[in-house]
Amino acid sequence: MNSKNIDLLEAKDDVYNSFRLIENIFKIMDTSSPEVYGNLTSLYSEVGMALCHNFRNKLGDIFGNYFIDR
Repeated sequence: MNSKNIDLLEAKDDVYNSFRLIENIFKIMDTSSPEVYGNLTSLYSEVGMALCHNFRNKLGDIFGNYFIDR
């Protein structure tokens, strides 16, 4: 593997790791008590987790296509 591919793999890992913090916020929101915080927090969590899933898939497509095409 050449150094350009290694750099891209490191960049991919950096993006995933940076994004993990945002994803964790939504996971925490999902465990929030509806009695204390209401159902709205849970609904926001569902939306956030769906967006996280789509984002991860898109990043996988982008980076995956790069390595396949080159």
